Amino acid sequence: MKKSLIALAALATISGAAMAQSSVSVYGRLDASLGSEKAGASGAAQSQSQLSSGLLSTSRLGFRGTEDLGGGLKAIFQLETTLGVDTGAAFGAGFDRQSIVGLTGGFGAVKLGRTETAFDDIRDISVGSALWDSEFSPTKIAYVNSVGGVAVGHVADYSSRSSNQIRYESPNFGGFTGGISYGLDEQASPVKRDVTAFNLRYRSGSLDVGLGYQEQNHEVSATKREYTTLAGAYDFGAVRVSAGYNMAEQGTLESNGFVVGANMPMGPWDFSVGYAYNKSENAGVDTAKSKGLAFGVTYSLSKRTRVYAAYLNGDAENGAGTEVAERRLYAAGIRHDF
Repeated sequence: MKKSLIALAALATISGAAMAQSSVSVYGRLDASLGSEKAGASGAAQSQSQLSSGLLSTSRLGFRGTEDLGGGLKAIFQLETTLGVDTGAAFGAGFDRQSIVGLTGGFGAVKLGRTETAFDDIRDISVGSALWDSEFSPTKIAYVNSVGGVAVGHVADYSSRSSNQIRYESPNFGGFTGGISYGLDEQASPVKRDVTAFNLRYRSGSLDVGLGYQEQNHEVSATKREYTTLAGAYDFGAVRVSAGYNMAEQGTLESNGFVVGANMPMGPWDFSVGYAYNKSENAGVDTAKSKGLAFGVTYSLSKRTRVYAAYLNGDAENGAGTEVAERRLYAAGIRHDF
């Protein structure tokens, strides 16, 4: 009897230790707002009142976990899907935002599945203080190739995520980190559809700067798209600033743009303003110019809940300087994290 009790106690201890070495969590974000949007051909676009999901940041539901394998090695996983708070629908096909399993340790991290490209990390730096990298970010007008269904003339913006991806993230070397990602083709078609990206980043104290490159062959086109971005951010305390310069190429079409933004926290308040501009040329001939201006404010009711209001306005011109498209968006809403 005594031996049985000792064995049971030992088993409970081992089981408890194993449980302590693993963790799984459920998390999410619900973002809903009421506002109005006008987007389309200049002079013809109509305003539409709407209840939207995910304007400040995408509504989502996710699961993530780690297992301590010993010796500093850990197994990781993450599953995350897009949600539509306004309708209750799951927008994505399954776990469209994140679907990875991998390992982390002294060597860095290796992730397999669908996740952000290495390039996306650097683009995020450039818009971090330009309306919080939300749907109100001025890049949503300046960098895109279509405004309200009207073709503009820029190189289409990059894909932030890739499926069938292998991603490596290096450990930190005195503030320097690097990353590389590759999304496999996996198509029988002769048209290549792979995505290759890398980044180099330096973070020290309030400074965060980086360089990123991405090559996309996964569009239904034999012409590849290449993106290069240089971005930086600095926290002065009273104000946080971010900026970035972006270059995109598709054959003879080239787009060059920039974005700047600032955040001014005041207690529970956080004010932000951002501006973005983009110009395109095809074989040296101007094809398009776009610009966007945005400003907004959030108010934290708690660590997990905030209310917000924001405004975005901008337009696009053709090579002759004639305005061809416009977009205006304003809304007020609430976001809750759990």
